[in-house]
Amino acid sequence: MSAVTSAFICWTLLSVCLSSAVEEVILGQTGMTIALPCQVPSNNNPIVAVEWSRRDLEPEYVLFYRDNKLVPDYQHPSFKNRVDLKDRQMKGGDVSLILKDVKTDDSGAYECYVVQKGANHSKTTSLDGYYIRATYLTVSLQNHNNNIIIGGDTATLECQAPNSNDPIIAAFWIRPDLEPEYVHFYQDDEIDTDYQHPSFKNRVDLKDRQMKGGDVSLILKDVTADDSGLYVCYVDQRKTKRASLYLHPISITYLTVVPPNQKNITVDSGQNVILPCRVPLLDLKFIMVVVWKRTDLGEEYVLSYQNQRFHPENQHPSFKNRVDLQDRQMKNGDVSLILKDVTTDDAGAYECHVVQRESLGWEIASPKSRHISTIYLSVVPSNKKIIIAVMGQTVTLPCQALSSNNPIIAAEWSRVDLEPKYVLYYQDYKLFPDYHQHPSFKNRVHLKDRKMKDKDMSLILKNVTINDTGTYECYVAQRGVNRRKRASLDSYPISTTYLSVLLQSQKNISAESGQNVTLTCRAPNTVLIPGVEWSRRDLKAQYVFWYWEKEFVSYYQHPSFKNRVDLQDRQMKDGVMSLILKDVTTADSGTYECCIIQEVRDGRKIDILKTDPISIIHLKVIPKGQPGGHGEDGAVGLKVVIVLLLVSFASIIYYIKMTQ
Repeated sequence: MSAVTSAFICWTLLSVCLSSAVEEVILGQTGMTIALPCQVPSNNNPIVAVEWSRRDLEPEYVLFYRDNKLVPDYQHPSFKNRVDLKDRQMKGGDVSLILKDVKTDDSGAYECYVVQKGANHSKTTSLDGYYIRATYLTVSLQNHNNNIIIGGDTATLECQAPNSNDPIIAAFWIRPDLEPEYVHFYQDDEIDTDYQHPSFKNRVDLKDRQMKGGDVSLILKDVTADDSGLYVCYVDQRKTKRASLYLHPISITYLTVVPPNQKNITVDSGQNVILPCRVPLLDLKFIMVVVWKRTDLGEEYVLSYQNQRFHPENQHPSFKNRVDLQDRQMKNGDVSLILKDVTTDDAGAYECHVVQRESLGWEIASPKSRHISTIYLSVVPSNKKIIIAVMGQTVTLPCQALSSNNPIIAAEWSRVDLEPKYVLYYQDYKLFPDYHQHPSFKNRVHLKDRKMKDKDMSLILKNVTINDTGTYECYVAQRGVNRRKRASLDSYPISTTYLSVLLQSQKNISAESGQNVTLTCRAPNTVLIPGVEWSRRDLKAQYVFWYWEKEFVSYYQHPSFKNRVDLQDRQMKDGVMSLILKDVTTADSGTYECCIIQEVRDGRKIDILKTDPISIIHLKVIPKGQPGGHGEDGAVGLKVVIVLLLVSFASIIYYIKMTQ
């Protein structure tokens, strides 16, 4: 098995734990050729492999395409010689599947996966595999009724007796693929359950037990994926007391149950998120009401939309002015929810419900309301921030409380690797240095704003040392959120910052004009370096070299360094940020400083910060041929010194001999 195949299959096994959201339902009839769409987002990375699979099968693979050819080794035998890619060149990222001569057994959820070659062009190939979409295919017999419904809803299977004026002796529904096959048997105004399949117990009934007008339609409640299949309706209108079982079917319906759309979404606090919900196109009727709710909020809604306007009467207050529909026109059944500025308190299970034209009630409790989608939202604190500083520097560790009207009771900063771990504890507008504060922070920490305007609880740490390197966590307690006097350490920190403190190095370097020199600068290999700046003190605003996110930035570079400077290693492996300065002249003499450029995010705020210099180089360039250099004059001087030494040595020897 090749490396690509192994990577792809291993990745797919991991993806089984994820719930797949059916994005489209496609209806076909036996014998047709069906195209199941799948489009790779445009990212210019070449496609290495494509997989189509159906999890309900064993093996689950429908098609596996790698290295410009089909790989049938893992394919389910039912798809042999019946599947292909729509375009084997996969132009424009089109990896749609062609399925020929479809059968009813082909009904199910088809999932599309893709592996692309990543942007890592090193010797080790980088493979990026990801799930694209799921499409539900339902295949029915030709010229039969088709009914598509979402799991949990109530299905109505239509059936009309041919002679509406003749009395109906018996009506029964069967599913030929079950044993026993009877779904519902009604005779002599009574339900006969003796031969009923147990899965339908207490879930089926006739739409009208009086069967007025010959209507013997079946009501099937709380449908599941197991209810998908072929349903056949029989009616006996003969004038006998016993229904005949040798009758022709008067209605055949293929029922497809699409599972409610379920998704797991994880988002960082402070971001906006879209919770997707779409009414299946084949079941699209006029949408009268949309309700989003969270299962733990009881009767209060997240959003209620009716008659083209919002109804805030029973909305949970935490969602006020933070929610909207992605498309208020609800085109193509799109009733997705936009939730703005999410917080950790927004985590939970969100349900999307709609009421369509045929519904009788308006309330969410109405039996006609339909549960379309469930989204499990996880909200994590903002990504850990990394700040780099040099010994002796004063740093600011950012922390912003969530926007709310609840006053802050207390703020706490801690470092879990210390004992005691407390860096700062602040309550009722004053510091509590005696509250188990680690002694190393005594008289070196305070809040940026003790009044905490705009919920700003950033920490000022003075005169940093190597020992200050570590992970700092910020906690908050707000009235109405946490009524305890102290911030809860069991809750999420609202901000996490890693501080790396570096030593500053200084060197003196001499070079002769015309030479190339290396100005050394290095950070620990544990430090993430997004950018580096080399500057010379006397150049003020202009710099020598600026490198940011793997690109050289030429703005504000002093013209004398154009095409003469570069990093020794642009990958900055092992933290090496040394600068190569070519063809030096005496004008290059000066004090060079190396600083790390970093991006610090705090919610929506992004700051580009520069550390104090971590390396200072004093460069002296000597004109070629000057004493002290390495030119010809220097060599002559050296020869003279050697001759004088030899003469002196000979004189001493001569003197000793004469004395003897």
